[in-house]
Amino acid sequence: MPIFSSGGFGAWRTPGGDSPLVAVRATDTGGHELTIRPGADVGDLVAVLTDLPPDAFFTEHFGDVDAVLIFRCVPGAPAAVPAVPNPSTGPAAASVFRL
Repeated sequence: MPIFSSGGFGAWRTPGGDSPLVAVRATDTGGHELTIRPGADVGDLVAVLTDLPPDAFFTEHFGDVDAVLIFRCVPGAPAAVPAVPNPSTGPAAASVFRL
């Protein structure tokens, strides 16, 4: 069985597993755990990311084979981005830091 298929996505990519390739679960602390199993593709991720709240942000990760990404919301912060009347147009506004 080739690892890259020309067909649609599905559970065939991780043989022997009954778990979904990507899943979201709410935590007791108000966060969300996004679990990604080997074989998941962009279609799987996009389908599950719509279950996260729009103001959730990535905070940490766990795992090595099955990756678990933790997303949390800022307590008391609105989901909408505040309007900035005069956004910065200086050179630093366009810079991107890479490690």
